[in-house]
Formats: sequence, structure tokens, C-alpha cells
Amino acid sequence: MRMIARLIGSIFLALMLIIIIMDGAKVLSSNELVFTPLGQIWFQIDQAMGTLTLNTLQAIVQRYVHPIVWDPFIVTILGAPAWLFCAIIGILFLYLGRTRTRERYKHIDEL
Repeated sequence: MRMIARLIGSIFLALMLIIIIMDGAKVLSSNELVFTPLGQIWFQIDQAMGTLTLNTLQAIVQRYVHPIVWDPFIVTILGAPAWLFCAIIGILFLYLGRTRTRERYKHIDEL
């Protein structure tokens, strides 16, 4: 389980680096600070794959949870920079997959 969490965390950190490089190229070409929002990347992936997961998520949240949850909370997350979201998720999974220090080291009496 720890290995899977580490793998997922590493994949998200690799995605973070790719997104930072893409944003850096946009900054250099436009001469202004530009960050790609998470919602834009999710929408582009939906368009490329022909799925409607973003629209489906919006309908589910507004219908079964509450419409207030969608507008201030999830829209704010979708407007955040994508690299920040990937960094937070990657660090969280790496933290969950860490090796506990008490398992790594033995007491001198056990040697």
C-alpha cells in the first residue's frame, strides 16, 4: 500500500513539474505572469477524451449535495493553479506512503 501511495505521489509531482514548465513557457512568450487553472486543464482533458466528467460533477454536487458547495468552494479549487493542486496531492500521497521511523531503526538492545 505504501508503494502505491509513493507511486501516486511521484506521478503527481511529475505532473506538477510538467505544468510548471508549460506555465514557464507561457510566461516567457507573453511577458506576464500566467498560471493555468486546474479547471482549464480538466476541461481540455474532457474535450480530448470526449467525456463530460466536469459537467457531471457539477450536476451531482448541485443536485445531491447543495448548490452553495459548488459555487464558492469547488469553483475556487478549479480556479487555483494546477501545479499547486498537483503539489498538494503529491505531497499528501508521499506523506501517507512514508516509512515510519520506528520501523526503520532498531534499538541497540535488539542488535
